[in-house]
Amino acid sequence: MDYFWPCIFSLWVIYLWETYLSVRQRRVYGRVKEVPSELKAVLDQQTLIKSASYQLDKSTFSLLHELFGQIVLTVVLFLNALPFAWNLSGSFIGYFGLGTEYEITQSLAFIMILTLFSKVLDLPWSVYSTFYLEQKHGFNKQTPAFFIKDQIKMLILNTALTFVILPGLLHLFHWGGTYFYIYAWLFTLAFSLVLMFIYPDFIAPLFDKYTPIPEGTLKFAIEALAASLNYPLKKVLIVEGSKRSAHSNAYLYGFWKNKRIVLFDTLIQDDLIEKGAQGSPN
Repeated sequence: MDYFWPCIFSLWVIYLWETYLSVRQRRVYGRVKEVPSELKAVLDQQTLIKSASYQLDKSTFSLLHELFGQIVLTVVLFLNALPFAWNLSGSFIGYFGLGTEYEITQSLAFIMILTLFSKVLDLPWSVYSTFYLEQKHGFNKQTPAFFIKDQIKMLILNTALTFVILPGLLHLFHWGGTYFYIYAWLFTLAFSLVLMFIYPDFIAPLFDKYTPIPEGTLKFAIEALAASLNYPLKKVLIVEGSKRSAHSNAYLYGFWKNKRIVLFDTLIQDDLIEKGAQGSPN
């Protein structure tokens, strides 16, 4: 049975449905002209207008980006680019005297070719998003050097993770027999859990600086709130996100009794940190 056309049809049906939902959401951004009565105590009219303008620009960018990606994927499938990349990876390892029996090595080369292809195509979109869209709305804080360094770090990290997980999956495909997909699922699940454990301490600090929140009233208030909710808080950290963006954010993560709260430095006023560091809980 020829699965090509059903595959193309399914991909475009999914894309069109997701685009329809995005367009519906975009209309909401355009319709909201006044602050809802429920939010007037925390949101002013000027902030609402700026937020709507930003979301509209992001929505336009996202729609064009997704359309570009869908067209590229369709062209790749029509031109049989994946078999071409596989053969190219075979030719590449052939230069080092390796044949097709080195399936893992060829698979790694194949993934790297696809990764580099994807990076090259997506780089202009990343540059536009960071240095025009985010800059236009006053959010971007990255320098070109910082941006390039980030891209290199992400490429190296993705490559390292690929070199760890892909050989294991390929071994499971051969060893697992009829139920290989169950073993592959268990392997990827275990790998994801390990990543969740090591990411905060070993991966995230490669991109941003994390420091414990200073002792003082702010830390005491957060710990008191966590205690009142029976949240097993172990650490409160501040991430230096201001070198990357003016966006404010905060998140919680951790397993069991090892919970942490991370606050972006853009979320906390400098004078509040200083007062927290100098003050003492009452």
